[in-house]
Amino acid sequence: MARKNRRGNMSSEELERRKRVGAFIRVRREKLGLSQGDLCKVMNYANRNSISNVELGREGLPMKKVYQYADVLQVDRDDFLKFVVGELGDLAIEGVRQIEIKDREESRLSPRENSLVVNFRRLSKKYQDRIMTELGEYLQIEGKEFAKQAPSRRRR
Repeated sequence: MARKNRRGNMSSEELERRKRVGAFIRVRREKLGLSQGDLCKVMNYANRNSISNVELGREGLPMKKVYQYADVLQVDRDDFLKFVVGELGDLAIEGVRQIEIKDREESRLSPRENSLVVNFRRLSKKYQDRIMTELGEYLQIEGKEFAKQAPSRRRR
């Protein structure tokens, strides 16, 4: 919840924290190639205004969506939560583990593929296993082999 002074205005430190969090979300979203519309769909918002307001620091990040944002942005959940509540001052500078930005293969996925990965991670192992079984069956129908791991790409 936002800290307000006696007049009901938000404290300057709270506003600064919101702006830092919003700027981080915007930069990370753009780095992953996601639009506000893509993020809006994954986060189940009715329109992009909420995303825009969070990125501009006009609205705080809803606590019930912090882990979902972390998953979509492919950052460590606990570090992101600490950053959002102000326990970590700056993800790029401070950071107990200097927030693990996962620049893995997922960062090269299309928004649709990224949404699939994010939502798959949100499921329990039981449902992930069911999806993997069905995926294998669909691939078999199409005459394709099931890839146990994504092909590795070497960085230059």
